[in-house]
Amino acid sequence: MNASRAVVLALAGALLAPPASAEKPKPRAVLVEADGDEEALSAFVARLESELSDRGKVTLSDARLAGISLGAVVAEPDGEAARVLRADWAGTSWIGVSLAPCRVDVSRMTYRETSPEGYAYDRVVESVRVDCPATLRIVDAATGKEKKPLEVTGTANYRRSGPDDEESPQLEATRDAAEKAAKKLPAALGR
Repeated sequence: MNASRAVVLALAGALLAPPASAEKPKPRAVLVEADGDEEALSAFVARLESELSDRGKVTLSDARLAGISLGAVVAEPDGEAARVLRADWAGTSWIGVSLAPCRVDVSRMTYRETSPEGYAYDRVVESVRVDCPATLRIVDAATGKEKKPLEVTGTANYRRSGPDDEESPQLEATRDAAEKAAKKLPAALGR
Protein backbone atom coordinates (compact mmCIF):
# COMPACT_ATOMS: atom_id res chain seq x y z
CA MET A 1 0.00 0.00 0.00
CA ASN A 2 2.87 2.38 0.71
CA ALA A 3 4.34 1.69 -2.73
CA SER A 4 1.08 2.49 -4.52
CA ARG A 5 0.67 5.66 -2.44
CA ALA A 6 4.20 6.71 -3.42
CA VAL A 7 3.42 6.11 -7.10
CA VAL A 8 0.23 8.18 -6.83
CA LEU A 9 2.10 11.02 -5.09
CA ALA A 10 4.88 10.92 -7.70
CA LEU A 11 2.34 11.10 -10.54
CA ALA A 12 0.48 13.95 -8.84
CA GLY A 13 3.76 15.84 -8.36
CA ALA A 14 4.65 15.33 -12.01
CA LEU A 15 1.27 16.66 -13.12
CA LEU A 16 1.46 19.71 -10.86
CA ALA A 17 5.08 20.60 -11.69
CA PRO A 18 5.56 23.15 -14.44
CA PRO A 19 6.66 21.59 -17.71
CA ALA A 20 10.39 21.51 -18.30
CA SER A 21 9.91 23.40 -21.56
CA ALA A 22 8.14 26.33 -19.83
CA GLU A 23 10.21 29.41 -20.55
CA LYS A 24 10.14 32.59 -18.60
CA PRO A 25 8.73 35.44 -20.66
CA LYS A 26 11.09 37.40 -22.90
CA PRO A 27 12.05 40.85 -21.71
CA ARG A 28 10.27 43.58 -23.64
CA ALA A 29 12.36 46.67 -24.33
CA VAL A 30 10.87 49.92 -25.56
CA LEU A 31 13.08 52.28 -27.59
CA VAL A 32 12.13 55.70 -26.26
CA GLU A 33 14.71 58.00 -27.81
CA ALA A 34 17.67 57.97 -30.19
CA ASP A 35 20.34 60.56 -30.77
CA GLY A 36 22.88 60.80 -33.60
CA ASP A 37 23.15 61.08 -37.37
CA GLU A 38 19.79 60.19 -38.96
CA GLU A 39 21.21 57.83 -41.59
CA ALA A 40 23.36 56.03 -39.01
CA LEU A 41 20.43 55.82 -36.56
CA SER A 42 18.23 54.32 -39.22
CA ALA A 43 20.86 51.67 -40.00
CA PHE A 44 21.51 50.99 -36.29
CA VAL A 45 17.86 50.63 -35.24
CA ALA A 46 16.97 48.49 -38.26
CA ARG A 47 19.86 46.09 -37.57
CA LEU A 48 19.15 46.05 -33.82
CA GLU A 49 15.49 45.15 -34.43
CA SER A 50 16.48 42.47 -36.94
CA GLU A 51 19.15 40.91 -34.71
CA LEU A 52 16.91 40.90 -31.62
CA SER A 53 14.10 39.33 -33.64
CA ASP A 54 16.42 36.65 -35.05
CA ARG A 55 17.86 35.84 -31.62
CA GLY A 56 14.39 35.68 -30.04
CA LYS A 57 15.53 36.67 -26.54
CA VAL A 58 14.22 40.23 -26.37
CA THR A 59 11.20 41.91 -27.93
CA LEU A 60 11.80 45.51 -29.03
CA SER A 61 9.14 48.16 -29.65
CA ASP A 62 9.94 51.54 -31.17
CA ALA A 63 8.21 54.36 -29.27
CA ARG A 64 10.37 57.24 -30.50
CA LEU A 65 7.41 58.95 -32.13
CA ALA A 66 5.72 59.24 -28.73
CA GLY A 67 8.04 62.19 -28.11
CA ILE A 68 8.91 61.21 -24.55
CA SER A 69 12.36 61.91 -23.15
CA LEU A 70 14.16 59.17 -21.23
CA GLY A 71 15.57 61.89 -18.97
CA ALA A 72 12.04 63.00 -18.03
CA VAL A 73 11.10 59.43 -17.13
CA VAL A 74 14.21 58.98 -14.95
CA ALA A 75 13.68 62.37 -13.26
CA GLU A 76 10.04 61.59 -12.45
CA PRO A 77 9.45 57.80 -12.42
CA ASP A 78 5.81 58.34 -11.39
CA GLY A 79 5.26 61.40 -13.61
CA GLU A 80 3.02 61.84 -16.62
CA ALA A 81 5.64 60.69 -19.17
CA ALA A 82 6.26 57.45 -17.27
CA ARG A 83 2.51 56.78 -16.93
CA VAL A 84 2.03 57.29 -20.68
CA LEU A 85 4.89 54.92 -21.48
CA ARG A 86 3.58 52.27 -19.08
CA ALA A 87 0.06 52.54 -20.49
CA ASP A 88 0.80 52.79 -24.21
CA TRP A 89 4.16 51.01 -24.51
CA ALA A 90 4.21 48.20 -21.98
CA GLY A 91 7.69 46.83 -21.44
CA THR A 92 10.18 45.72 -18.84
CA SER A 93 12.79 48.32 -19.84
CA TRP A 94 12.99 51.64 -21.62
CA ILE A 95 16.00 52.31 -23.85
CA GLY A 96 17.71 55.36 -25.26
CA VAL A 97 20.31 55.01 -28.04
CA SER A 98 23.10 57.49 -28.58
CA LEU A 99 25.48 57.22 -31.54
CA ALA A 100 28.73 59.17 -31.32
CA PRO A 101 30.50 60.28 -34.50
CA CYS A 102 32.57 57.53 -36.11
CA ARG A 103 36.35 57.68 -36.06
CA VAL A 104 37.98 56.99 -39.42
CA ASP A 105 41.66 56.07 -39.70
CA VAL A 106 43.18 55.95 -43.20
CA SER A 107 46.67 54.81 -44.09
CA ARG A 108 47.97 55.11 -47.65
CA MET A 109 50.58 53.11 -49.51
CA THR A 110 51.86 54.28 -52.89
CA TYR A 111 53.17 51.76 -55.39
CA ARG A 112 55.12 52.67 -58.51
CA GLU A 113 53.88 50.55 -61.39
CA THR A 114 54.22 50.39 -65.14
CA SER A 115 51.31 50.08 -67.56
CA PRO A 116 51.35 47.48 -70.38
CA GLU A 117 52.23 50.36 -72.71
CA GLY A 118 55.34 51.12 -70.65
CA TYR A 119 54.12 54.26 -68.86
CA ALA A 120 54.98 54.67 -65.18
CA TYR A 121 52.21 55.60 -62.77
CA ASP A 122 51.53 55.63 -59.03
CA ARG A 123 48.88 53.32 -57.61
CA VAL A 124 47.58 54.36 -54.20
CA VAL A 125 46.02 51.78 -51.89
CA GLU A 126 44.24 52.98 -48.78
CA SER A 127 43.54 50.87 -45.71
CA VAL A 128 40.55 52.25 -43.86
CA ARG A 129 39.39 51.41 -40.34
CA VAL A 130 36.15 52.86 -39.02
CA ASP A 131 35.10 52.70 -35.35
CA CYS A 132 31.54 53.73 -34.45
CA PRO A 133 30.64 53.85 -30.73
CA ALA A 134 27.08 53.45 -29.50
CA THR A 135 25.64 53.75 -25.99
CA LEU A 136 22.33 52.30 -24.84
CA ARG A 137 20.82 53.83 -21.71
CA ILE A 138 18.58 51.30 -20.00
CA VAL A 139 15.86 52.23 -17.51
CA ASP A 140 13.81 49.73 -15.51
CA ALA A 141 10.19 50.39 -16.49
CA ALA A 142 8.79 49.32 -13.11
CA THR A 143 11.02 51.50 -10.92
CA GLY A 144 12.24 54.21 -13.30
CA LYS A 145 15.82 53.61 -12.17
CA GLU A 146 18.60 53.78 -14.70
CA LYS A 147 20.83 50.73 -15.06
CA LYS A 148 24.45 50.66 -16.13
CA PRO A 149 24.69 51.85 -19.76
CA LEU A 150 25.57 49.35 -22.45
CA GLU A 151 28.48 50.62 -24.55
CA VAL A 152 29.57 48.96 -27.79
CA THR A 153 31.82 49.90 -30.70
CA GLY A 154 31.28 48.64 -34.21
CA THR A 155 34.17 48.37 -36.64
CA ALA A 156 34.64 48.13 -40.38
CA ASN A 157 37.95 47.51 -42.17
CA TYR A 158 38.54 47.61 -45.90
CA ARG A 159 41.01 48.52 -48.63
CA ARG A 160 40.38 50.72 -51.60
CA SER A 161 42.50 51.58 -54.59
CA GLY A 162 40.08 53.57 -56.69
CA PRO A 163 37.12 55.85 -56.35
CA ASP A 164 34.93 54.94 -53.39
CA ASP A 165 31.69 53.63 -54.88
CA GLU A 166 30.90 51.21 -52.05
CA GLU A 167 28.40 51.70 -49.27
CA SER A 168 29.60 53.97 -46.52
CA PRO A 169 31.98 52.16 -44.16
CA GLN A 170 30.43 54.21 -41.35
CA LEU A 171 27.09 52.50 -41.94
CA GLU A 172 28.78 49.10 -41.96
CA ALA A 173 30.47 49.89 -38.63
CA THR A 174 27.18 51.23 -37.22
CA ARG A 175 25.43 47.97 -38.15
CA ASP A 176 28.27 46.05 -36.50
CA ALA A 177 27.67 48.08 -33.32
CA ALA A 178 23.97 47.15 -33.46
CA GLU A 179 24.85 43.44 -33.77
CA LYS A 180 27.11 43.70 -30.73
CA ALA A 181 24.40 45.54 -28.79
CA ALA A 182 21.85 42.83 -29.68
CA LYS A 183 24.22 40.17 -28.31
CA LYS A 184 24.74 42.02 -25.01
CA LEU A 185 21.25 43.48 -24.47
CA PRO A 186 19.55 40.38 -22.98
CA ALA A 187 22.17 40.18 -20.21
CA ALA A 188 22.02 43.95 -19.63
CA LEU A 189 18.24 43.84 -19.22
CA GLY A 190 18.57 41.07 -16.64
CA ARG A 191 20.84 43.09 -14.36
